[in-house]
Amino acid sequence: MSKKVGIGIAAVVVVVAAGAMGTSYYMGGKLEQEFTSNIPKLEMQGVSVKVVSYERGAFSSTAKTSWTIEGTDEPTQFTAEHKISHGPLPMGHAAQIHTSFQLPDNADEGLKTALNGRSPLEIDTKLGWSRSSSNVMTSPAITARIKNSDMNWGGMKAEWDMPAGMKGAKGTANFAALHFKDEEGSAGMDKAVMRFDIKQPEGQKFWIGPFAMTIDKVTALKKEEEGKTSASSFEGISMDSDTKLSGDVVEMTLKSGIKSLKLEDAKADDLLLDVSFHNIDSNWVNDVIDMSRRKSAEPAEGESDEAEDSLSDLRTRLMQNLPQALARKPSMEINRISMRTNDGVSEFGASLAYIGDGQNRRNLLEDIKLSFKADVPSKALDTFLISRKKSAMLALFEDDSDYKPEEIAAAAKEQAQASVHALKEQGILVEKDGKLNTQIVYTNGEIQVNGKTLDADGTAVLMSEAL
Repeated sequence: MSKKVGIGIAAVVVVVAAGAMGTSYYMGGKLEQEFTSNIPKLEMQGVSVKVVSYERGAFSSTAKTSWTIEGTDEPTQFTAEHKISHGPLPMGHAAQIHTSFQLPDNADEGLKTALNGRSPLEIDTKLGWSRSSSNVMTSPAITARIKNSDMNWGGMKAEWDMPAGMKGAKGTANFAALHFKDEEGSAGMDKAVMRFDIKQPEGQKFWIGPFAMTIDKVTALKKEEEGKTSASSFEGISMDSDTKLSGDVVEMTLKSGIKSLKLEDAKADDLLLDVSFHNIDSNWVNDVIDMSRRKSAEPAEGESDEAEDSLSDLRTRLMQNLPQALARKPSMEINRISMRTNDGVSEFGASLAYIGDGQNRRNLLEDIKLSFKADVPSKALDTFLISRKKSAMLALFEDDSDYKPEEIAAAAKEQAQASVHALKEQGILVEKDGKLNTQIVYTNGEIQVNGKTLDADGTAVLMSEAL
């Protein structure tokens, strides 16, 4: 190899190396700008974040952030340390960030011992050249004694992708188990999984997209007096929701179910809730979100008057936008509530819709349509009414009654039977094949039951039982 060729190759190597270092350092500068500007975007209701330090190097940087969670007692503060790698080019992505959260100084000693110097939560982020990111969050499994309670945490792992601007997230989260046990009882959750594909539309303050969650089992056991225990369990919990934005209106569906439920002596299977919302004005949703955030924000000293004025402006805006929100003809439908007990399957449904033009709020009660339907086993309704009447009497007496428990139970049963008889007599409840059903519709200021207009006596019976 000639001397000139050798010098040429060396020059190329130097230029490439210099270019890689320059690109890496340039990326480091851009990342510092984006890091410090994006950290405030992580703030949410009750949580504040700020950058404590940022030290930039040629190929890597380090940063520290401070997190504060506001609560009813003293705020909880902890820090996170960030190790940022931003070069050179062969990484295949713009940067990689490893975040380790540190326990608060006042954390329980038992938890500190169980972690043994490990971080309770870590996040690995790969930042793409377009500023999109892929993230993996993990928490280690630990067994600890915390404030006279035994805790068993099975750990968690979440993976999600985010576009540039952090206005969306798609991924999954898996939680192994969480159990607590002390002298008073125990509580636990077994295996939870979440799936989500959500985003925040441009100019909106809410998020849309599907979200799903399943939990294998939730249990609770409480020790009562004289060695008795009170136990409850929920198995096969599921929830699926989807929110869509169509033009200026929001549509939402929610389906939730429990395969098996036990509450002391009561048991039910195949519980289902199916709810949907239609034609909800997006501007109204944004105003409600603003109102909620403003109400929950603690005003600084000397700012109470300003905060109250701001809330007053929001209330005025809500009322001004109400005609437009009503003109969309919003509605809510409980498509189905059902459960299966030893007495059979109980099913319910309801809907609430605005049918006016939104211009005259004085006619609001006449401009809504309300419907309710039920199909319930006779024995199940008897059990429900007896329990309701018994609870009402116990609340009225407030433990100062001379009545014996069996006398209260007998009176509750008698009242429940009288209620069912009155509802049947007015045609509100119809019995067929051991089941009681009804269909009630309120529209144009009139109540119809099972296709017939309800008279004054029937209305009085219905209102007394409903209340």
